[in-house]
Amino acid sequence: MILGICESPEILRVFMVIKVIIKIIKIIVPILLLVSAALTFTKAVANGENKKAMQSVIRKCIAALVIFMVPTLIGIISNLTSGGYSGALNCIKNASTENINKIIVADAEKYVEVVKKSKSRADLYNARVAVQKIDDADKYNYYEKQLNEVETEIVREEASKYQQTIGDFVSTDAGWWWPVGSKETTSIDGKLFAKGSPSATRLTAYFGGNDSVHQGLGGGHGAIDIGAGRGSNVIASKSGTVIYPTRGARIDYPDSYIKPDANGKYNCRGLIANYVIIDHGNGMKTQYSHLYKNTILVKAGDHVEQGQVIGLSGSSGCSTGPHLHFQMELNGKRVDPLKYVSNSNPRP
Repeated sequence: MILGICESPEILRVFMVIKVIIKIIKIIVPILLLVSAALTFTKAVANGENKKAMQSVIRKCIAALVIFMVPTLIGIISNLTSGGYSGALNCIKNASTENINKIIVADAEKYVEVVKKSKSRADLYNARVAVQKIDDADKYNYYEKQLNEVETEIVREEASKYQQTIGDFVSTDAGWWWPVGSKETTSIDGKLFAKGSPSATRLTAYFGGNDSVHQGLGGGHGAIDIGAGRGSNVIASKSGTVIYPTRGARIDYPDSYIKPDANGKYNCRGLIANYVIIDHGNGMKTQYSHLYKNTILVKAGDHVEQGQVIGLSGSSGCSTGPHLHFQMELNGKRVDPLKYVSNSNPRP
């Protein structure tokens, strides 16, 4: 029982607060007692009550010493014994940010290993939640990369069920660009552009796909999902006029990870949260969804150039992890974006 508590980051954070309180008590209370003893002694001497003054001073000094020694005694007890209440004392002693981070990383590694073997969407969700808690950027990226590789395998298996593969699609319009830009950007006339090689081209869901995620949404997927990690530059696939977000529209939805039910299906209302819609003329519109909170750089009425950064990718709304939901509509009807854009030839 105690060991389980000691392995919980949330409980250890409580123990850290307790440690701080103990340290404050250790320092402040003895000082107050000593000050009180000095005042009592001074007052008693002034009244000619030397014996009484000394007794009071001795009592308060002993109390101050005992309080000051409490944390030390706790450490000694936790070192000499194990289990029971002493185990809890040991948890308090060892509660630290370093230990909490170690537990979080170990927990994430455990979930990553599980999903590697199971190739389950449910386990992928649990692993992403665990990895999301890691503060160390290098470790986060290390495990996130592994999860992306696992997700690619899952997607390939799901794609084979409706016989769609990356190789089946060839761009029919050389004018469109892949909607995820490079990490490198440049500013031209006050506008931010990312025109280099895309930072992400991995597909995590296909147009029309009926994978386990979209079955929970009623079946079918009217867009493609691109496995862009959190904070990737999302660019305008072609020049056009922004028609959303409108003035006052909410763009601060936080990142979230939807959880599968007992049958492994995902059920949510399809909230796309932070998104941008661009009208390109001739009946064509593009939509870029699940963007990271407060990163949208454009608003309705703005003219955007091809390759211009319009926001950063995230996992806001109904999402299983960081990605870009890229949707195209022709005369009000959704069309397969892979008929227009290609990850093998992103800048035709």
